[in-house]
Amino acid sequence: MAMLRQIARLAPTSLRWNINPTAALSSRGIKDHTGIAGLDVDPNARENLKMYLEQVLEAVKIIPEDTEYRRNVETTIHHKLSIVKSDITDEEAEDQLDAQLEQYINFTRDELSLIPKMAEWQPWDVPSGHKVEVVEEQEVEQKQQNATQVPKK
Repeated sequence: MAMLRQIARLAPTSLRWNINPTAALSSRGIKDHTGIAGLDVDPNARENLKMYLEQVLEAVKIIPEDTEYRRNVETTIHHKLSIVKSDITDEEAEDQLDAQLEQYINFTRDELSLIPKMAEWQPWDVPSGHKVEVVEEQEVEQKQQNATQVPKK
């Protein structure tokens, strides 16, 4: 998506609007659709996204600090928050995020529902001495072929 936006910037204004009509509307301060089926425009997208990002930061505190999951979530959310809180236009924020603000609202809602599940599952809490069986791709394919073959009578 970012590459298309870069290419669109090189085109004359009239052509640019044909390439990305949402960008043309947002350049006038109007955004009447996201261009994504089922994803409605949120007139307060930036503020709502900021609110959800802050909720994720609060929710992830139930995860132990020393886990990679928590560190990655916090790092990612802090980066997105810095973009959303900056003094740039919504379109520039979307360029930096490489997605529409409305999409990130959905992503953060998903993360909010995942955090309690991660706390319950505790994938970081692996018993000492736990071994993971390594299976070669050829072995898996052979097992699948054997399972799909019909026995001869």
